[in-house]
Amino acid sequence: MIKLRKLTICLSILALSLITTTASADGTKKDRLIYSLDTGIGITGDRGNVGTPLQQDYDVAIRINDKKFVGMTIAAVRVPMGEVENISNLKVWLSKELKLETVNGKKTNVPDVLSQDVAMAKGWIEVPLEHPYTITDEGIYVGYSFKMDKLDDTNKRPVRITTELHEGGLFLHTSRSYRSWTDVSDQCSSLLQVELDGAPMYAASVLPGTTTYFGATGRENSVTFYVENHGATGVKSIEYAYTYDGKNLTGSYKLPTALSSIYGVTTSFDVKLPSVENKNYYPLDITITKVNDNDNEDEEKQTSSQICIFDKLPKHRAVLEEYTGTWCGYCPRGYVGLAAMNRLHPEDFIALSYHNSESADNPDPMEVMPGQYFPSVITSFPGAWVDRAYEVDAYGGFWASSKDLGIETVWQAVCDMLAEADINVDATISDDNSTVTATATLNFPLKIDNAKYGVEYVLVADGLTGTGQGWDQRNYYANGKQGKDFSEPEFKQFVEGDSYVSGLKFDDVAIATTRLTGDNQYLPESIEQDNDYKLTATFNLNKVRNTQNQPIIQDIKKLRVVAMLIDYNDGTVVNAAKTGYFADPAGISNVNTNGNFEIRAIYDISGRKLDAMQKGLNIVKTVDGKTTKIFMK
Repeated sequence: MIKLRKLTICLSILALSLITTTASADGTKKDRLIYSLDTGIGITGDRGNVGTPLQQDYDVAIRINDKKFVGMTIAAVRVPMGEVENISNLKVWLSKELKLETVNGKKTNVPDVLSQDVAMAKGWIEVPLEHPYTITDEGIYVGYSFKMDKLDDTNKRPVRITTELHEGGLFLHTSRSYRSWTDVSDQCSSLLQVELDGAPMYAASVLPGTTTYFGATGRENSVTFYVENHGATGVKSIEYAYTYDGKNLTGSYKLPTALSSIYGVTTSFDVKLPSVENKNYYPLDITITKVNDNDNEDEEKQTSSQICIFDKLPKHRAVLEEYTGTWCGYCPRGYVGLAAMNRLHPEDFIALSYHNSESADNPDPMEVMPGQYFPSVITSFPGAWVDRAYEVDAYGGFWASSKDLGIETVWQAVCDMLAEADINVDATISDDNSTVTATATLNFPLKIDNAKYGVEYVLVADGLTGTGQGWDQRNYYANGKQGKDFSEPEFKQFVEGDSYVSGLKFDDVAIATTRLTGDNQYLPESIEQDNDYKLTATFNLNKVRNTQNQPIIQDIKKLRVVAMLIDYNDGTVVNAAKTGYFADPAGISNVNTNGNFEIRAIYDISGRKLDAMQKGLNIVKTVDGKTTKIFMK
């Protein structure tokens, strides 16, 4: 089966403005490639400090063991000391292996290539090597060591790191905490930088965003590639050649911010493909031919992928699943994030809010399942996932402490990824208000064999509110304790509120799911293209209760259904759709469309925008801001 939606998400490509030239022994300037594990790629490139708050001596190392660097010469090392004080006996060193020997009763690092004393200073300390070293295929450890004279607030965690993860990214030995050399590369990487001579001057590789791109017939399609610096001069501009639909084409791109000479710094560029008329898979090969107007010297300057052209691209609605509790003082972030996104994107935003009780003595009355039955792994509250694939903060997105609505950027980026199928959902409530029946309609633009797809239905309640135990929201943002400059107005009630906020109305609350009742619906293993698959599930409203066995439905007119297409190969959400509120007779208006009001927009019950009224139920928004249900016979 071809995985259609596994696209690379790179939402935070940072252009680093670090030094790209260094002084040679004769005082002149020359370009050097910088080996650094802080490339700014992706969403985890935060910087920080590690260490143990004890007075102890430190040995810090990284390992260079990539064949690409064999033959290059280590000319200098840049040590990131930051603002630490009471540090002495600083050394930089190279070693083929990490060894400790007992010297004067202490386990001491013994480098086997070179060790060089360094004058202590704050910030970045650049150390030209007295004896430059050429890297062999054995690889090399590059490190620095120092003695802590006295423990203070500046040096409790003296090792500067990035949260990017790289093999060989950080090894530690200390006199008290790490008695043996310890590889902590699975947690973080050192900020140590290594300056290399002998690297190509103009070199850049091209990386695909995915192995398969997607587009539609009869229009230009834009695809995203990534250029990664491998050269000593960095990257200011590129020229590229590509083959597509039997044509040999060329293009160029001037980077808005040049890539520095750090090996591995990356940025994206888009290639616009000419339109084609036939639905098919088209090979797509691209080569970066020039860097900064010079021939590209890199060995990885070409990549191959393909573009799958459809007659129509499925609309992707990403799902934000929030995990919260009224006992959780930081959980107002999720409340505000969902409220703001519903305000900004009322038609397409889909959220599911799963509530959790802290304990039997501190319940959340909206909890309908214990935490072990959540669809995603949650280690702390608040928590959130998009499409069960990307762990986020329900307000800040990939930046959990942000005061801006970062979740909008993440959600939109995921929505821009192609979904394997279109999905729509309709739902009706029985005459006696005892059951809700939902029907999802799915259509795949391509034939898929060996499929493992199913549909999960979630019953959602809006406007839940109450008084008494568990209904007041705990609030760590009270009286501006976390600042008052949050970007969204929905935060005002929290930053100006008390430590508990009462009277809230909770929306998007997941109150039942077919995942737990065993009523998920499944598609056949062989999926036919352009075929409508209809799957139906039913909720018994009399059985919808919270974990305290109390009824949780407060107003049947504020119930909705979310249907999610799940890929059971990995459990991620492929696409989703939501209904409006159910069409009960009391809620349907029989207003004639020639009546005395001006229509702003018309939607069907699934939230799809319509050009005109259709038979059945229509959701009509008028220019005065009102929303009306109109049933057309």
